[in-house]
Formats: sequence, C-alpha cells, structure tokens
Amino acid sequence: MLSLSKGIFSNFVSKTLIAGLGLLTVILVSQRLGAAGRGSISLFMSGVALLQLFCDFGNSSAIINLSYTHSQKNLSYSSQLWVLGVCLSAYLFLPFFRHVSFVFLIPPAAFLFSYINLNHLLLMGQRKVGLRNLSSIMQPLLLLCFFWFMGDYAKVEDDQYIICLFFALLLSAWFAYSLSHKGFKSDDSKSVFETEILKKGFWVQSGQAIQFLNYRVNFFLIPYFIGVSALGVFNNAVILSESIWILGHSIGQMQHMRILNTEGHIEKRTLSNKMILINLIGTTVLTMILIAIPNSFWVYLFSKDFESMRELFPYLAPGVIVFSVSNIINHHLHAEGHFKTILICNL
Repeated sequence: MLSLSKGIFSNFVSKTLIAGLGLLTVILVSQRLGAAGRGSISLFMSGVALLQLFCDFGNSSAIINLSYTHSQKNLSYSSQLWVLGVCLSAYLFLPFFRHVSFVFLIPPAAFLFSYINLNHLLLMGQRKVGLRNLSSIMQPLLLLCFFWFMGDYAKVEDDQYIICLFFALLLSAWFAYSLSHKGFKSDDSKSVFETEILKKGFWVQSGQAIQFLNYRVNFFLIPYFIGVSALGVFNNAVILSESIWILGHSIGQMQHMRILNTEGHIEKRTLSNKMILINLIGTTVLTMILIAIPNSFWVYLFSKDFESMRELFPYLAPGVIVFSVSNIINHHLHAEGHFKTILICNL
C-alpha cells in the first residue's frame, strides 16, 4: 500500500504542476487576448480534441494493457500509422469548419498531441510512471514560457499563441520519444501492424467518445448559439472545475496499475472501493472551496471580461463530483478489460 501511496502522490504532484502551468497560460491568454481571443483559442483546441478522439481508436490506454503481452515497437508503429491516416483524412472535412481559426493546423496539432500521448502510454506499460510524469510537464511548461516571452517582445495575437503551441509540441514530442524508446526491448523482427490495438481501442475509445460528448459538446454549441466570447468564459470555468479531477486521475492511474498486478477479485474490488471513498471526499471538499472563492478574485486574475464566470461553478459542481466516482469505476473496469461495460456506463 505504501508504494501505491507514493505513486498516487507522484501523480498528484505532477498533475498539479501541469494544471498550475495550464492555469497560468489561461490567465496570460485571457489577459492579453480577452474573452474573444480566449474563445477563439478554445474553439481551435476543441477541434484538436475532437480529431484526437478518432486518433485514439488506435492510440488508446489499451496500449498499457497490451504492453504486457505485445512488442512495444510494433504497438508504437501501429499506433503512429493509424494516427497519421486519421489526421491526413481529416483534411477532407476541414472545409466544413472554416469558421474555426487556423483550422488547417488542427491535424498536425492532433498528430503531435497523439504522438506524445503514445509515448506516455508506452512508458506506463514499462511501469516508468516517474518518467511519464516528468515528460507530461514539458509541453505546458514550454508553452507557458514561449507565450510569456513572446508577449514581452511583441503585441500578442492569436497566431502567435499557435506558433508557441507548435514549438512546445515539437520539443515535447522529441523528449517523450527519447524517454520511451530507451525502454524498448531488443527486437530485430519486422514491424507488423498490431490489429489488437484497434480491437481493444474500439471499445475503450467508444466509451471515451461518449464521455467526450457528455461534457465537451457545449464547446461547439456555445459559439454557435451565444458567441465566441461566451465560450472563452465557459472554457475558463470548465478548466478550473476539471482541475479538481487531478486527485481522481492520480488515484485512478495507480489503481489501474495495481489491479493489473493483483490476482484476487475481492482484493481488486476492496482497493477500488477505498479509492472511490477517498476520491469522493477529496473532490467534494475541493469543489466547495472553488465555489466559495469570491468573484472579485477571478476578475482580478483573468480580467473584467470574465466577471460572470463564477456563476457557472454551482451548475458544474454536481457533474464534477459525480465524475470523480465514475472515473475510479472506469479505471477498475479498464484494468479488468471490461471495455464494453465502460461503453454502456458512459452512454
């Protein structure tokens, strides 16, 4: 149990750092570009996330499980081939989304995000959680630094944020690759496409796709019905609410690995029940703290454009708390290989 606690603490620290770096970037973007600029960037990133949804059918967390039984070299090759095909195919549909700023840069951004994620999954399969955590910090740290320094030397526009994003993604992709490929076992065999990543990935990602629609579809509806500025306000509120899930994700990932290395069903269930209770209590406390923070603080932090943001927190709170429970359950089912059940639960 001590090693599990250390792993959870390591995950929590790294995810807290990532969330903190992301929040600082959000503050800078909000202050320098305003609600409209923040909304424009949010719409672009939502497009990237939507494309990644399809990329992840061949680049899902099932790779962690498959790493125990399959060649990581072939898993990496197969996933990259799938992601590249999806991103190239996306160009056929991009003309229908011309209202999104920098729409033709969405596929390369999605490819780089997916490539970084692939290498992190491979590190998890190698049980190198610490290296995965270290690599995860790179992209948000670099993005913050680049955007910060660019604002000191030039008037910041939306396109400069995109430039900073791609520099951060390219360097982070190289760093993640260098870490994960050191752990590859010597394998001189010919590269083959592992169809198992699609078989397992279909069920895993189908559940993720439903979950994506459950709490991301508003990112596409709000600009259409209300406006891009409203999306900027909403997105900041959601980012702050989602930061509370750091606790649950930290617990869930270590719970996942522990279950993969535990044989008894009763022990697995007992472990998950404990994690549900700890996560539920912690998430509820953090949610109440977020709601209690006065509106003046958010206006000071982001700008006057975001003065209505605090009104959204009570509406988001029930979803945040309920998701904290379902997140732990999903990790349990995932580790047990019950992907169809996850799909039904998310639906």
